[in-house]
Amino acid sequence: MSAQPAYSLYPQRVPESHPRTRISVVPGQRSRTTSAPASAITPALVLKVVAVALIVLTCAAFARLGLAAATVTTSMQSQELSSQIDDARATGSSLEVTQSLLSNSSRVRSQAEKLGMAAPAEVGTITMPEDVVSTNDDGSLSLSRSVETAATAGE
Repeated sequence: MSAQPAYSLYPQRVPESHPRTRISVVPGQRSRTTSAPASAITPALVLKVVAVALIVLTCAAFARLGLAAATVTTSMQSQELSSQIDDARATGSSLEVTQSLLSNSSRVRSQAEKLGMAAPAEVGTITMPEDVVSTNDDGSLSLSRSVETAATAGE
């Protein structure tokens, strides 16, 4: 069977009907005591809407102006920092060249010979005694403690 049968062998369910309240109609016309509704769009409403729109547009313009000024300021600061970085790199390169030139041992020897200096005949080491300078509890130099330390070191 490919189609639905025309009738059913079983009883069908009927939806339960709720009793409706009865409405009674009284013939006649309604009274015209209420005035016709006023137009929803008044000139005052249009003026208010225009004022609000102008205020919103003004706020948006000020925000855009502020963002543009901040963008320009940031761009100028970025350019200034870039130029400072370039200057620092150039100075660093110059200092590296100068340092390598000044630390060259053959140049140091030639400059010493021009000044009349000569290599030492012998190399010696000087051993210094312990420092006798003392400080107070607050970190400043103390003359009395330094004198005491020097006196005990000399004994």
